[in-house]
Amino acid sequence: MLTSELLDLNTELVEKARSLVPRLRERAKETEQFRRIPEATIKELKESGLFYILRSKRFGGYQTNMRTYTDIVTEISGGCGSTGWVVALCCLRELMISESFSEKTHQEIYDSSDDIVFAGVFEPRKIKVKKVEGGYIIEEGYWPFCSGSLHASWGYFGMPIVDEEGNIIDQGLITLPMSQVEIADDWHVMGLRGTGSNSINMKDVFIPEHRVVSFTDAINGKFQSTHFRDIPLYNTALFPALAMSIGVPGLGMAKAALELFMEKLPNRPAANLSTQYLSDAAITHHQAAEAALKIETAAMHFYQVADNLDSSAASGEYMSKFDRVKALANIGYAVQACKEAIDILVLATGSAYVGNGNPMQRIARDFAALYTHRTVSPITSKENFGRVLCGLTSSTKNI
Repeated sequence: MLTSELLDLNTELVEKARSLVPRLRERAKETEQFRRIPEATIKELKESGLFYILRSKRFGGYQTNMRTYTDIVTEISGGCGSTGWVVALCCLRELMISESFSEKTHQEIYDSSDDIVFAGVFEPRKIKVKKVEGGYIIEEGYWPFCSGSLHASWGYFGMPIVDEEGNIIDQGLITLPMSQVEIADDWHVMGLRGTGSNSINMKDVFIPEHRVVSFTDAINGKFQSTHFRDIPLYNTALFPALAMSIGVPGLGMAKAALELFMEKLPNRPAANLSTQYLSDAAITHHQAAEAALKIETAAMHFYQVADNLDSSAASGEYMSKFDRVKALANIGYAVQACKEAIDILVLATGSAYVGNGNPMQRIARDFAALYTHRTVSPITSKENFGRVLCGLTSSTKNI
């Protein structure tokens, strides 16, 4: 349950996010055209503190919770899917850094600059690592789809942990300044164009030992952040929180699609129907109601996960494997409900949808890019939950 202090902070931050929506919509064309978030938006996100909602108070953040995070990401995504996606992932990376790494690493990061934003990718497509004295050398590495890469100062990446003979002994997480990586200009896509999700290349980069942690330990709640153990936020289950960062922007997009449809509906003529206006047609009533109820269903699932993450973190007990698997099923189910709602609204919009300047098309394209992310796959997440319900183990190990 939120304290009155946290409720007041939630209200303040959500209102800040909501106030940005008109400007985000005005900049949507620019965001897509230049394949990055406009600097004016980045400046507003920093000045409003919305990039720092999951940062610890010790290092200048708001140290909120997943409920507040869900509210804020939903609002921003309703203004611009790409911006909501970047805020969702950059803030979540901050949580992951805060949970996973030691006090020494945190001090190194936050002492390095007053302007810290995180981006990162867990799974490398290609990597060659060598164990050396005091750490590791990434001789070469390639990570695609690093959302927010153009605005980040520190990175968070997955890396195999190897021994002196080169044998892989664990999966690791690393953090390093983005000045040590090469950002490719290769984000040419149909949806979420403004996220700047470019590929990252590394060559002969040294990663000191204290900036390498076990991903296996982290997903099971064995965090190196011993100095944060008394802060509930930093006991949040890592993998479900990551899945939330990918799924929740879809809720904002779906809400925006419904809002846009209802705004355009009055006085729209009805073609090939028995009514003069579309708003008087029974088919429109069914479509609007069905879309609205699916969006409401999605919201209930997302907020259930957020509240369960927060209550589990506050209890001092790390979320159980069963509850983590169920959380991913809830998220996948919510994403599917959002997709179905948007599909209904696209059909109800009619042929105007095909125009490149139509905002409904941008929303649908952005959501389509989100929907393909395997972390929030409705099919995989339901299968895994069903396996666990039937007494089997999940087929996805990283939960």
